[in-house]
Parts: sequence; structure tokens; C-alpha cells
Amino acid sequence: MEPRVPLVNIATLERRTAPMQQRARDRIDLVLKATERLLATTTVDTITTSSIAAEADVPVSSIYRYFPNVFAIYKELFETRVAQIHGRIAKILEDAQYTTWRERHLAVMLVLRSTLSDDPIYRPLFHLMLTTRELRIVKDQANAQIASYLATRWEQGLDGFRGGTPLAVARMATEIFTSFETLTSGELQPELTEQLFVEATVALERYLSFYLTDDAAG
Repeated sequence: MEPRVPLVNIATLERRTAPMQQRARDRIDLVLKATERLLATTTVDTITTSSIAAEADVPVSSIYRYFPNVFAIYKELFETRVAQIHGRIAKILEDAQYTTWRERHLAVMLVLRSTLSDDPIYRPLFHLMLTTRELRIVKDQANAQIASYLATRWEQGLDGFRGGTPLAVARMATEIFTSFETLTSGELQPELTEQLFVEATVALERYLSFYLTDDAAG
């Protein structure tokens, strides 16, 4: 049976204090990188603040000075990656080299595919977002951010949007987009992962085809 992940109060997921000195920022960086190494090489249920401290070669007290618990560290790592993904998506959507929404759609899906393939800790992090109630809130907030961005774009008529409520369509599109992450958050054979990616790409394209056209520029 998979170990039960304990519940965490959302208020305890915030970093305790903002570091002002370079030495403090360096120590936080050591903690984050040590957690990344452990996520990439061990199972989540074996990771504790003590194991992170040992990996980072810092006292446990140094971790608690900035992070109230290990979940706060996961939250920071996940939010950093989400910000990077959202930045790449925004760049694609605003790039004039893509002349149709279908080209942009495929490029955006490939961002997600490359993240899961190239970043060894994104998959375990995303799994944590699904299995820990308060961390799932962090995931839901990330989805809401990208949906809001898309809704704003479609309210302006970009991508030839028509026939729907921009925010509702954006929220549904975001859920379909992240379904690939959800379905592949566990350990899967590479062949099945690729098949799921293809299916998610097709599903999202078909859904968007009800609302987007190539008749309008942008």
C-alpha cells in the first residue's frame, strides 16, 4: 500500500522569512538543490528535513529557519517550475512565427512534454501536488493563472475566439492540458507515456476547434 501523505495546513507552506543577506540566500539554494537531488534519486516517502539537511550539508535548524516543513520546500520548487512553464507558453502564444492557433497549440503541448522528459523531478513534484490536499491547492492556483491568461487573450479576440465564454473555455482547456501530467505522474512505460501525450494533444485540439479559428490574426 502506498504510504499516506499527511495533511498540511496551507498557512504552513510559506517560507518563514525573506533572506536579505547573500549567505542566507546561498543556504536556501543549497537546501533547494539538495531536495532536487533527493527527488531525482529516492522515493518521496523517504525524504525528510533531516535527509535534506544531510544532503545539503547544513544543520536541520537552517532548514527550519526558512521552511516550516518539507512541503514548503516542495511548494517552492513546484512554483519555480510552473513559472518557467508559463513563461515559455506565453512566449509561444505571443510569437508571430506561429501563424495559426493549431501551430501554437502543438508548440505549447511540446513544452509540457519536454518538461516531463527533461526535468527528472517535475514528475514526482506533480505527483505530490495531486496526493497532498494543500499542495493540490497550489496546483489548482497554477492552473487558474494560465486559464486567466488565456481568457484575457481570447476576450481580445485573439486566436479567432468565438462562440463561448472565454474564462470557462480557458478553464476547461487548462484541465485537458494538465490531464497529461495527471495521467503520467506515476511510473509508466515510455511507450504508454507517448501514447497518452498524443491522445491529450488530440483531445485538446479537438476541444479548442469548437472555439478557435484561423480567420483572425494573432
